[in-house]
Amino acid sequence: MARKAVLTGGKRDEILDVAMHLFFKHGYEATSVRMIMNEVGGEIGMFYHYFKSKDMLFDRVVDRFFEKYREKFSEVITSCNSPADLIEKLMPLYEKSMGEFGQIRGNMHWTVQIAMHERTLMELRPVVASVLENWNIKNERPADMLAGQLLYGISATIHSAEFEKMDPAERKECIMSFMGRVLEEAQD
Repeated sequence: MARKAVLTGGKRDEILDVAMHLFFKHGYEATSVRMIMNEVGGEIGMFYHYFKSKDMLFDRVVDRFFEKYREKFSEVITSCNSPADLIEKLMPLYEKSMGEFGQIRGNMHWTVQIAMHERTLMELRPVVASVLENWNIKNERPADMLAGQLLYGISATIHSAEFEKMDPAERKECIMSFMGRVLEEAQD
């Protein structure tokens, strides 16, 4: 009788945990399946019992990392009634998330940092688009495109050295000013 594949828990979770650590530390390209399985204490065949490829594993690692992140931000963003309300609620959450990310970022390979940043924006885009639709923002551009413009613009702002030097009130005003310009253009 053929053995039924175990798809959750146990060694699968251990492989995911070890892979996350190694991907963050060494980057995707420099982390091999053999490195992961050596640390797990299993054979290569065990890896392929759970995952079809290293790409599939990396996707699961990133999915796992973003599950809680997505839930937390979605809850905050969807409860906002205006751009000011959004910034008021988002800034403390952003500060907390950056602090948590800073704890793991120290050894994180730059390629993984870029992938995580891009995935963050990708995860938030549909949520922001939904909020823009709820705010009844009218534009010839689709809400998804407008959400992308807002997210990428805000991301460029909050990751700049100048933004880091601002006090909290200046940060809020800076983001509000940017959002106001983008949303005003959307209304024209």
